[in-house]
Amino acid sequence: MANESFAPVTPATGDDLQLFSAAYGTFRWCSCMRWRLRSTPFRDAGKDGRAAALADRVRRAEPVGVLAYVDGEAVGWCSIAPRESYAAVLASRVIPQVPGEQVWSVVCFFVAARARRHGLRARLLEAACTYAAESGAEVVEAYPSPDGRSYRYMGTREFVCRGRLRGRPGPGRLPPRHAQADRSPLGSQAGREPRWPAWPDLVGHRYEAARCRAAR
Repeated sequence: MANESFAPVTPATGDDLQLFSAAYGTFRWCSCMRWRLRSTPFRDAGKDGRAAALADRVRRAEPVGVLAYVDGEAVGWCSIAPRESYAAVLASRVIPQVPGEQVWSVVCFFVAARARRHGLRARLLEAACTYAAESGAEVVEAYPSPDGRSYRYMGTREFVCRGRLRGRPGPGRLPPRHAQADRSPLGSQAGREPRWPAWPDLVGHRYEAARCRAAR
């Protein structure tokens, strides 16, 4: 049986992230800076500039995400960090942002093809939520793609709601009918099915918000 483990990216594990980035060009193209930079800086930085920008955040010990390892090799990634570190999320008119303190956001997953279809991504999300809680998060928020065909790297509603994340209607800063996630422990809602109002983004797809109270 393969030996599986998870670890946050820190200056001590930064070399593992560099090896992961070099091995998987799809990840390196974006380097998970799509939501950390607004559109123009993201485009102007180019692939190498975006990789350097992520590495610089790691050197400064800023939270950026969690790696999944199989037999000591990094094969998966979840981008999770305080919401305020995602400039494009904060600037978006289409991603719901429910008010709250110490909110962390999950915005991206990448798992190597050979490590897929074994439940690794779900365990990676759980490890990421645990890391956020241990780092002071009160709430973890995600923005799944409802159709699962585009922005798949952000996860789908079905995927993120298998674990701690749940959604329910509620007020917010965007127009009325946005999705607020349940703030009860582990996001549970006894006897209620969540409703999922959706939001069109700038390229015609829709985002939804899912939240959970971070359990320590």
